[in-house]
Amino acid sequence: MKPFALGLAALLLCATAAAGQPVMEPHPLGPVPPDDPRMESYAHGNYALRVVDYLWTAGLLALVAFSGFGATLQRWAAVLTRRPGLQVGWYAVLLTFVMFAGTLPLALYWGFVRERRFGFANQSLAGWLLDQGKAMAIAALVQALFFMVLNALIRRYGRNAWMAGACLAVAFLIVSLAAAPVFIAPLFNRFEPLRDEALRSDILALARSQGIPADEVYQMDASRQSSHNNAYVAGILGTERIVLQDTLLRQFTPREIRVVMGHEMGHYVLNHIWRFVAFLAVWIVPGFWLVDRLSRLIIARRPGLGVRSLAEPASLPILLLVLAILAILASPALETFSRMQERQADVFGLEATGDPAAAASVFLKFGRFDLGEYRVHPWIEALLFSHPSLGRRIELAREFARKRGITDDTPVDGP
Repeated sequence: MKPFALGLAALLLCATAAAGQPVMEPHPLGPVPPDDPRMESYAHGNYALRVVDYLWTAGLLALVAFSGFGATLQRWAAVLTRRPGLQVGWYAVLLTFVMFAGTLPLALYWGFVRERRFGFANQSLAGWLLDQGKAMAIAALVQALFFMVLNALIRRYGRNAWMAGACLAVAFLIVSLAAAPVFIAPLFNRFEPLRDEALRSDILALARSQGIPADEVYQMDASRQSSHNNAYVAGILGTERIVLQDTLLRQFTPREIRVVMGHEMGHYVLNHIWRFVAFLAVWIVPGFWLVDRLSRLIIARRPGLGVRSLAEPASLPILLLVLAILAILASPALETFSRMQERQADVFGLEATGDPAAAASVFLKFGRFDLGEYRVHPWIEALLFSHPSLGRRIELAREFARKRGITDDTPVDGP
């Protein structure tokens, strides 16, 4: 969804992939292998679709805001209730439904049709649509609550409401991060303690050696939706969880999983979630000031929109459109900060496990199994990637091995 990358992504997509068979993987600590045509096709398509998704979503918001349909939604909300505060809530729900319907064709192609074509999607169309419906319902509820409170602040404080709105956004962010692992994620997947007792004991021992008071590791049935591989750390304020997807457990060896867990433990020990919240807060405060001022300017200069002030529900599409544009402008800085944290977690995992061969093997498998590119154009990486490219992560493992004098010729056995 980064418009800056449009030209770069198009340039890369015009390049012709080299013909031939995929190259066999060398030893993990050897040179980074070349990308095969299937990796390039999948990755380059995703870059282009992210740009299309941004343009599609922004265009739909602009259509609602500037066509007069935003005012129509306000009249519909007024039919449902006469109370101004509740009208904003119903307006947010109606707008969520409109945006869901308007973006569904692209989401269907990107998230289902294309994923099935590349062999990743495991759900039926009905199952995929059910998950999309759940996500829409959650988004409608959260947005209704948020914008009801924000509207109350705007009606109370007028032009000075942006500061209170920024504080509200940070508070909602923190609550969402705390609630997601225990209330939201279980609506889509089943979570349970890691079944492999030997692996569980090894991971918990590693955690305790790093000063983490862990007593459980979770696995989730991600294979219900997709064959992609992942692990993550989520939650704050006592809801922290380290989670392994069952796809990763099936395709990666215990030695590789140990390195993955070392990386995730790095996020925990280094307080990355809280640091990212603080980093976002630095952007949210001036961002809300700009959203407030630019939205008021649009309303003042376009009286034909049928929106008289930010206190009206029909101002919501304008607010969201301005917010989306500003978020894109800030995204290179946010992605850079995220990549920095991911690199720190990679280093932490290498130091905690002392196993660069297994780390490099993990990144090689992410390329083979998930079709991530090893070699990514620097500008594409800078604008679109929240993690360092797989090639950079493999090189980091190789450099760690070189500095430590590690020459591990033991095969990292696995599928």
